[in-house]
Amino acid sequence: MKQRSYIDNLTGRAPFVRSSDATAGNVVFISTDMVPPEFWRNPTYVDIRQTPALDQLAADGTHFTNTFATAPVCSPSRAAYLTGRHSYIMTNGERGHDGHEMHLRPSDTIFPEYLAATGYYTRHVGKSHVGRHKFMDAFGENDSPWDRWSPPWFDDDRYLSYLQRLGLGPISFDREIYGMSAAGVGRGNFYGGWIARQNGREFPIEGTYPWYLVEYAIETLTTRPSSDKPIYLQLDFFAPHQPFAIPGGMSERERAIRKSLPDPIDFVQPMEDGSFASRDEPRVYELYRRNWGIADRQTVEDYMVANLLQYEVIDRALGRLFDFLRQENLYDDTTVVFTADHGEMNCNLGLIDKGSFLNPHVMRVPLVVKPSRAIATSFPVKRCETPVSLLDIAPTMYSLAGITPLDRIDGVSLQETIRTGTRVADRPIMAEVWSHVVPNPCVGTVFDAADGEQYFFSFNICDQTSELYRLGGDRELENLFNDPACGPQRQEAIETLHARLGEDERWKGYHAYSALVFARVLDESGDQQHFM
Repeated sequence: MKQRSYIDNLTGRAPFVRSSDATAGNVVFISTDMVPPEFWRNPTYVDIRQTPALDQLAADGTHFTNTFATAPVCSPSRAAYLTGRHSYIMTNGERGHDGHEMHLRPSDTIFPEYLAATGYYTRHVGKSHVGRHKFMDAFGENDSPWDRWSPPWFDDDRYLSYLQRLGLGPISFDREIYGMSAAGVGRGNFYGGWIARQNGREFPIEGTYPWYLVEYAIETLTTRPSSDKPIYLQLDFFAPHQPFAIPGGMSERERAIRKSLPDPIDFVQPMEDGSFASRDEPRVYELYRRNWGIADRQTVEDYMVANLLQYEVIDRALGRLFDFLRQENLYDDTTVVFTADHGEMNCNLGLIDKGSFLNPHVMRVPLVVKPSRAIATSFPVKRCETPVSLLDIAPTMYSLAGITPLDRIDGVSLQETIRTGTRVADRPIMAEVWSHVVPNPCVGTVFDAADGEQYFFSFNICDQTSELYRLGGDRELENLFNDPACGPQRQEAIETLHARLGEDERWKGYHAYSALVFARVLDESGDQQHFM
């Protein structure tokens, strides 16, 4: 009989059992922030980009090519994949309303806490954005997670000290990217740019914040007190999220990217002829276009070029980390997980960043698992096309470590998905968001339609226009909800989402509302007041 244990033995918080044959070995979990799907899905970008470290990681492991976040903004998404549960956090703290939850509760448990309780040496470097206290619980009182959307370039004492050791000062920019103000005149939001020279020389890549985070991560491994314990290292980048900070030495890459960069989908022509107004889309999209202010071809190009260059900076930094693991004979005995918290519009549809909407472009994320040799047989395929969720990361970690939490978990182990080739029916892929720059509560789901295609359906609560996207190919950005040819798929979308909302008490508010909005489509009758 397996022995029951607790994260907190005094209070009995977070009960779990553990098998005696756990063989996970070391684990390195790497998250990036806001990666456009085209960086890893679009063949044109795959030919343009230079990401040898990530390419090798994918070759050494399993690439889950159909992965979805549970939310398109940082805090809700991170809370979900760290707990393995749909999160009650519905917005980032920077614009949250009083009364909204912004951080995980002390009673919540994130998966690194279970790993620490079972003997892992746990360390963390980088972003938190779900509240510092839970990271202290998991990684110890010396952890220094930063809990905000923006990078601490100018007030991270450790980073500034690192720059001093390199003979550098705080960064500044000599080429900057700005959006137009919402009023339509003058500068608006700042999106970073190219770091200015210092001391008569180009700013080196070794001075960038991603490189610093990797050096910090390596330091936590080299100073660990014992090599007897397995390692769990969590490395949370801010990049490639804007504002970008592109170092020197990348001029040749910049020229090559500018020469080959494709136009974003459905942007340049509508931007020039004003045809955005005729699009079948929720009002929130136009509000975000106004906020981001990407209004001319040069700004579009600069943004897309800087975005890809920033992704390549991360790759070079990760190459440094992976080389260290190989030099220390740790790489083969370490499971490496690489992902992002959400996607990025990257100028498609006239939008950048993400927002309070559930477009597939902000919901898709990269996910690669490079298993240690001890568990390589659990990941026998190089590509897995079955839809998976970031919720699946936590149960995968539990499976690797032989841990069975006794609290509710909403995700599914990735090993189980590979083994069966399908997703467990009672764990559908769901997503929601309430607000970001503007409030726009919406809920959505991924489903297989009778026509054999996969779709993403987004129900916008405060808008007459909902969204239905056929997944796969390069037309995922085309809203088919009101397309007369897609009537059967629209019916399936409404029925599927409504049924799924009714199966879980946590979605009952959405369920009641969908019953009202789609009453004629659903043909529902009866007392909707829940009197009995």
